[in-house]
Amino acid sequence: MKQSAQKPDLPWPLNQNTELIGLISSISGEHKKTVTSKLLQEEQCLGWNVRTELKKSQLTPHTWSEGLIQFYATTNAFLYETSVWNRRPLKLEIRNWICNYLKSNFPQPLKILAFGDGLGFDSLQWSSTNHDVTYFEVSADCISYAQQVFQNNSAEINMIQSLAELEPDSFDVIICLDVLEHVPEPSEILADFTKWLKVDGLLIANSPFFLVHPNYSTHLKSNQKFSGCLKLYTRLGFQPVCSRLFWDPIVLKNTRDTSINPKIPWGVRLGGRLLASGRGNAGKIHSYIARLKSRGESHWVDDLNQLLALEEAGSLE
Repeated sequence: MKQSAQKPDLPWPLNQNTELIGLISSISGEHKKTVTSKLLQEEQCLGWNVRTELKKSQLTPHTWSEGLIQFYATTNAFLYETSVWNRRPLKLEIRNWICNYLKSNFPQPLKILAFGDGLGFDSLQWSSTNHDVTYFEVSADCISYAQQVFQNNSAEINMIQSLAELEPDSFDVIICLDVLEHVPEPSEILADFTKWLKVDGLLIANSPFFLVHPNYSTHLKSNQKFSGCLKLYTRLGFQPVCSRLFWDPIVLKNTRDTSINPKIPWGVRLGGRLLASGRGNAGKIHSYIARLKSRGESHWVDDLNQLLALEEAGSLE
Protein backbone atom coordinates (compact mmCIF):
# COMPACT_ATOMS: atom_id res chain seq x y z
CA MET A 1 0.00 0.00 0.00
CA LYS A 2 1.16 3.50 -0.80
CA GLN A 3 2.32 5.35 2.29
CA SER A 4 0.17 8.45 2.46
CA ALA A 5 0.94 11.79 4.03
CA GLN A 6 1.31 11.75 7.81
CA LYS A 7 0.29 14.19 10.50
CA PRO A 8 2.33 13.30 13.60
CA ASP A 9 0.30 15.42 16.04
CA LEU A 10 -2.66 13.05 15.59
CA PRO A 11 -2.81 9.58 17.20
CA TRP A 12 -2.78 6.33 15.27
CA PRO A 13 -4.61 5.65 12.94
CA LEU A 14 -5.90 9.18 12.31
CA ASN A 15 -2.41 10.39 11.47
CA GLN A 16 -2.20 8.44 8.20
CA ASN A 17 -4.92 7.45 5.75
CA THR A 18 -3.38 4.11 4.85
CA GLU A 19 -3.44 3.03 8.50
CA LEU A 20 -7.01 4.29 8.91
CA ILE A 21 -8.15 2.48 5.77
CA GLY A 22 -6.54 -0.73 6.96
CA LEU A 23 -8.19 -0.60 10.38
CA ILE A 24 -11.69 0.16 9.08
CA SER A 25 -11.32 -2.56 6.42
CA SER A 26 -10.32 -5.12 9.05
CA ILE A 27 -13.35 -4.30 11.23
CA SER A 28 -15.99 -3.78 8.55
CA GLY A 29 -14.83 -6.52 6.17
CA GLU A 30 -15.10 -4.06 3.29
CA HIS A 31 -12.51 -3.91 0.53
CA LYS A 32 -9.91 -1.18 0.93
CA LYS A 33 -11.09 0.50 -2.25
CA THR A 34 -14.59 0.75 -0.78
CA VAL A 35 -13.22 2.07 2.50
CA THR A 36 -11.08 4.65 0.69
CA SER A 37 -14.07 5.83 -1.35
CA LYS A 38 -16.30 6.12 1.74
CA LEU A 39 -13.64 8.00 3.67
CA LEU A 40 -13.26 10.41 0.76
CA GLN A 41 -17.03 11.01 0.70
CA GLU A 42 -16.96 11.60 4.46
CA GLU A 43 -14.09 14.07 4.27
CA GLN A 44 -15.96 15.99 1.59
CA CYS A 45 -19.27 15.91 3.47
CA LEU A 46 -19.28 15.00 7.16
CA GLY A 47 -22.23 12.68 7.84
CA TRP A 48 -22.46 11.36 4.27
CA ASN A 49 -22.15 7.65 5.15
CA VAL A 50 -24.70 7.69 7.98
CA ARG A 51 -27.15 9.69 5.88
CA THR A 52 -26.71 7.31 2.91
CA GLU A 53 -27.11 4.15 4.99
CA LEU A 54 -30.12 5.53 6.86
CA LYS A 55 -31.82 6.28 3.54
CA LYS A 56 -31.13 2.72 2.35
CA SER A 57 -32.74 1.44 5.53
CA GLN A 58 -35.86 3.49 4.69
CA LEU A 59 -35.84 5.09 8.14
CA THR A 60 -37.17 8.57 8.78
CA PRO A 61 -34.31 10.97 9.58
CA HIS A 62 -34.29 12.74 12.95
CA THR A 63 -36.93 10.39 14.38
CA TRP A 64 -36.51 7.77 17.10
CA SER A 65 -37.78 4.27 16.31
CA GLU A 66 -37.09 0.59 16.89
CA GLY A 67 -35.60 0.56 13.41
CA LEU A 68 -33.09 3.21 14.46
CA ILE A 69 -31.99 1.01 17.36
CA GLN A 70 -31.35 -1.80 14.88
CA PHE A 71 -29.56 0.64 12.57
CA TYR A 72 -27.15 1.64 15.36
CA ALA A 73 -26.48 -2.03 16.09
CA THR A 74 -25.71 -3.07 12.51
CA THR A 75 -24.29 -0.14 10.53
CA ASN A 76 -20.58 0.54 10.12
CA ALA A 77 -21.25 4.07 8.84
CA PHE A 78 -20.28 5.66 12.15
CA LEU A 79 -16.75 4.27 11.77
CA TYR A 80 -16.32 6.71 8.88
CA GLU A 81 -18.15 9.68 10.38
CA THR A 82 -16.45 9.55 13.76
CA SER A 83 -13.00 8.84 12.31
CA VAL A 84 -13.22 11.96 10.18
CA TRP A 85 -14.82 14.04 12.96
CA ASN A 86 -12.05 13.09 15.38
CA ARG A 87 -9.42 14.73 13.21
CA ARG A 88 -11.43 17.85 12.39
CA PRO A 89 -9.89 21.04 13.87
CA LEU A 90 -13.05 21.88 15.83
CA LYS A 91 -13.10 18.49 17.55
CA LEU A 92 -9.41 18.83 18.45
CA GLU A 93 -10.12 22.33 19.78
CA ILE A 94 -12.93 21.04 22.01
CA ARG A 95 -10.82 18.19 23.33
CA ASN A 96 -7.84 20.46 24.03
CA TRP A 97 -10.09 22.94 25.84
CA ILE A 98 -11.27 20.16 28.16
CA CYS A 99 -7.69 19.01 28.81
CA ASN A 100 -6.58 22.54 29.64
CA TYR A 101 -9.59 23.10 31.90
CA LEU A 102 -8.92 19.93 33.88
CA LYS A 103 -5.21 20.68 34.10
CA SER A 104 -5.81 24.22 35.34
CA ASN A 105 -8.37 23.29 37.98
CA PHE A 106 -7.33 19.79 39.09
CA PRO A 107 -3.58 19.18 39.35
CA GLN A 108 -4.14 15.65 40.63
CA PRO A 109 -5.27 12.72 38.42
CA LEU A 110 -9.04 12.29 38.21
CA LYS A 111 -11.28 9.29 37.77
CA ILE A 112 -13.08 9.94 34.47
CA LEU A 113 -15.91 8.16 32.69
CA ALA A 114 -15.88 8.74 28.91
CA PHE A 115 -19.51 7.96 28.15
CA GLY A 116 -20.35 7.02 24.56
CA ASP A 117 -16.78 7.61 23.44
CA GLY A 118 -17.17 5.77 20.14
CA LEU A 119 -13.72 5.17 18.68
CA GLY A 120 -11.91 5.97 21.94
CA PHE A 121 -9.96 9.09 21.03
CA ASP A 122 -11.37 11.14 23.89
CA SER A 123 -10.43 8.41 26.37
CA LEU A 124 -7.00 8.26 24.80
CA GLN A 125 -6.40 11.96 25.38
CA TRP A 126 -7.64 11.96 28.97
CA SER A 127 -5.43 8.93 29.64
CA SER A 128 -2.39 10.64 28.09
CA THR A 129 -2.73 13.36 30.74
CA ASN A 130 -2.51 10.74 33.51
CA HIS A 131 -6.19 10.47 34.42
CA ASP A 132 -7.79 7.13 35.36
CA VAL A 133 -10.18 6.61 32.44
CA THR A 134 -13.14 4.27 31.97
CA TYR A 135 -14.48 3.92 28.42
CA PHE A 136 -18.07 2.98 27.64
CA GLU A 137 -19.68 2.49 24.23
CA VAL A 138 -22.54 0.34 22.89
CA SER A 139 -21.45 -0.22 19.26
CA ALA A 140 -19.51 -3.47 18.79
CA ASP A 141 -17.65 -2.07 15.77
CA CYS A 142 -16.64 1.06 17.69
CA ILE A 143 -15.46 -1.05 20.63
CA SER A 144 -13.28 -3.17 18.32
CA TYR A 145 -11.86 0.01 16.80
CA ALA A 146 -11.19 1.54 20.23
CA GLN A 147 -9.40 -1.59 21.41
CA GLN A 148 -6.94 -1.21 18.54
CA VAL A 149 -6.56 2.51 19.24
CA PHE A 150 -5.68 1.86 22.87
CA GLN A 151 -3.31 -1.01 22.03
CA ASN A 152 -1.44 0.80 19.26
CA ASN A 153 -1.10 3.97 21.33
CA SER A 154 0.03 2.05 24.45
CA ALA A 155 -2.87 3.35 26.55
CA GLU A 156 -4.18 1.61 29.66
CA ILE A 157 -7.90 2.31 29.73
CA ASN A 158 -10.65 0.41 31.52
CA MET A 159 -13.26 -0.74 28.99
CA ILE A 160 -16.61 -1.78 30.42
CA GLN A 161 -19.25 -3.84 28.63
CA SER A 162 -22.32 -2.91 30.67
CA LEU A 163 -23.60 0.09 32.62
CA ALA A 164 -24.35 -2.36 35.43
CA GLU A 165 -20.60 -2.33 36.12
CA LEU A 166 -20.79 1.33 37.16
CA GLU A 167 -21.18 2.05 40.86
CA PRO A 168 -22.67 5.13 42.55
CA ASP A 169 -20.33 7.95 43.56
CA SER A 170 -17.42 6.47 41.62
CA PHE A 171 -16.30 9.25 39.22
CA ASP A 172 -14.84 12.72 39.62
CA VAL A 173 -15.76 13.64 36.05
CA ILE A 174 -18.09 12.30 33.36
CA ILE A 175 -17.34 13.49 29.83
CA CYS A 176 -20.17 13.00 27.35
CA LEU A 177 -19.52 14.45 23.90
CA ASP A 178 -21.91 14.29 20.94
CA VAL A 179 -24.24 11.71 22.52
CA LEU A 180 -27.34 13.29 24.09
CA GLU A 181 -28.67 14.71 20.83
CA HIS A 182 -29.04 11.10 19.58
CA VAL A 183 -31.09 9.64 22.46
CA PRO A 184 -34.88 9.88 22.96
CA GLU A 185 -34.75 10.87 26.64
CA PRO A 186 -31.57 12.82 27.49
CA SER A 187 -32.84 13.46 31.03
CA GLU A 188 -32.75 9.74 31.81
CA ILE A 189 -29.05 9.52 31.01
CA LEU A 190 -28.37 12.73 32.93
CA ALA A 191 -30.16 11.25 35.95
CA ASP A 192 -27.80 8.26 35.80
CA PHE A 193 -24.84 10.65 35.62
CA THR A 194 -25.90 12.24 38.92
CA LYS A 195 -25.68 8.80 40.54
CA TRP A 196 -22.32 7.76 39.09
CA LEU A 197 -20.70 11.12 39.80
CA LYS A 198 -19.46 12.02 43.24
CA VAL A 199 -21.14 14.97 44.92
CA ASP A 200 -19.56 18.11 43.41
CA GLY A 201 -18.17 15.99 40.59
CA LEU A 202 -18.26 17.45 37.10
CA LEU A 203 -20.23 16.69 33.97
CA ILE A 204 -18.59 17.99 30.79
CA ALA A 205 -20.97 17.75 27.85
CA ASN A 206 -21.17 18.77 24.22
CA SER A 207 -24.66 18.25 22.80
CA PRO A 208 -25.52 20.17 19.60
CA PHE A 209 -29.28 19.74 20.00
CA PHE A 210 -29.93 22.49 17.44
CA LEU A 211 -28.09 20.63 14.69
CA VAL A 212 -31.03 18.96 12.94
CA HIS A 213 -29.75 18.87 9.36
CA PRO A 214 -29.75 16.22 6.58
CA ASN A 215 -26.02 15.65 7.14
CA TYR A 216 -26.71 14.72 10.77
CA SER A 217 -29.71 12.48 10.21
CA THR A 218 -29.60 10.69 13.59
CA HIS A 219 -29.83 13.93 15.59
CA LEU A 220 -33.39 13.84 16.91
CA LYS A 221 -35.84 16.60 16.06
CA SER A 222 -37.58 15.98 19.39
CA ASN A 223 -34.43 17.12 21.20
CA GLN A 224 -34.09 20.46 19.44
CA LYS A 225 -36.11 22.06 22.24
CA PHE A 226 -33.15 21.42 24.57
CA SER A 227 -30.82 23.72 22.62
CA GLY A 228 -29.61 26.26 25.17
CA CYS A 229 -31.91 24.79 27.85
CA LEU A 230 -30.21 24.91 31.25
CA LYS A 231 -33.28 23.44 32.96
CA LEU A 232 -32.44 20.11 31.34
CA TYR A 233 -29.48 20.02 33.74
CA THR A 234 -30.44 22.22 36.71
CA ARG A 235 -33.66 20.34 37.51
CA LEU A 236 -31.46 17.32 38.23
CA GLY A 237 -29.10 19.29 40.47
CA PHE A 238 -26.41 20.18 37.94
CA GLN A 239 -25.04 23.68 38.48
CA PRO A 240 -23.40 25.47 35.51
CA VAL A 241 -19.73 26.26 36.11
CA CYS A 242 -18.44 27.53 32.77
CA SER A 243 -18.53 26.84 29.05
CA ARG A 244 -17.28 27.81 25.65
CA LEU A 245 -19.60 30.26 23.94
CA PHE A 246 -21.74 27.65 22.19
CA TRP A 247 -21.55 25.15 25.06
CA ASP A 248 -19.02 23.08 23.12
CA PRO A 249 -18.55 22.03 25.85
CA ILE A 250 -20.38 23.10 28.99
CA VAL A 251 -19.12 22.22 32.49
CA LEU A 252 -21.64 21.49 35.26
CA LYS A 253 -21.22 20.57 38.94
CA ASN A 254 -23.21 17.66 40.37
CA THR A 255 -24.74 19.24 43.49
CA ARG A 256 -27.69 16.78 43.71
CA ASP A 257 -29.62 19.67 45.18
CA THR A 258 -32.62 20.48 43.00
CA SER A 259 -33.92 23.18 45.34
CA ILE A 260 -31.17 25.74 44.85
CA ASN A 261 -31.37 28.53 42.30
CA PRO A 262 -27.91 28.32 40.75
CA LYS A 263 -25.89 31.39 39.89
CA ILE A 264 -25.32 31.14 36.16
CA PRO A 265 -22.08 32.62 34.78
CA TRP A 266 -22.77 35.36 32.24
CA GLY A 267 -20.88 33.55 29.49
CA VAL A 268 -22.97 30.41 29.99
CA ARG A 269 -26.16 32.48 30.02
CA LEU A 270 -25.18 34.28 26.79
CA GLY A 271 -24.33 31.01 25.08
CA GLY A 272 -27.65 29.55 26.16
CA ARG A 273 -29.57 32.44 24.64
CA LEU A 274 -27.69 32.10 21.37
CA LEU A 275 -28.32 28.37 21.27
CA ALA A 276 -31.99 28.76 22.19
CA SER A 277 -32.45 31.04 19.19
CA GLY A 278 -31.49 28.05 17.02
CA ARG A 279 -34.60 26.02 17.81
CA GLY A 280 -37.08 25.29 15.05
CA ASN A 281 -36.61 26.80 11.60
CA ALA A 282 -34.13 29.35 12.96
CA GLY A 283 -31.75 26.42 13.43
CA LYS A 284 -30.88 26.57 9.73
CA ILE A 285 -28.56 29.50 10.39
CA HIS A 286 -27.00 27.77 13.39
CA SER A 287 -26.54 24.58 11.38
CA TYR A 288 -24.84 26.50 8.59
CA ILE A 289 -22.41 28.10 11.06
CA ALA A 290 -21.77 24.74 12.74
CA ARG A 291 -20.95 23.10 9.42
CA LEU A 292 -18.56 25.92 8.55
CA LYS A 293 -16.82 25.50 11.90
CA SER A 294 -16.63 21.72 11.37
CA ARG A 295 -14.78 21.86 8.06
CA GLY A 296 -11.78 19.62 7.56
CA GLU A 297 -8.34 20.05 6.06
CA SER A 298 -7.98 19.76 2.30
CA HIS A 299 -4.82 17.65 2.40
CA TRP A 300 -6.82 14.63 3.64
CA VAL A 301 -9.09 14.88 0.58
CA ASP A 302 -6.11 15.24 -1.76
CA ASP A 303 -4.40 12.24 -0.20
CA LEU A 304 -7.51 10.04 -0.37
CA ASN A 305 -8.02 11.00 -4.01
CA GLN A 306 -4.48 9.86 -4.76
CA LEU A 307 -4.97 6.59 -2.89
CA LEU A 308 -8.25 5.92 -4.67
CA ALA A 309 -6.64 6.59 -8.06
CA LEU A 310 -3.93 4.05 -7.24
CA GLU A 311 -6.55 1.55 -6.09
CA GLU A 312 -8.49 1.94 -9.31
CA ALA A 313 -5.28 1.48 -11.24
CA GLY A 314 -4.61 -1.73 -9.31
CA SER A 315 -1.56 -0.35 -7.48
CA LEU A 316 -2.96 -0.23 -3.93
CA GLU A 317 -2.81 -3.54 -2.17
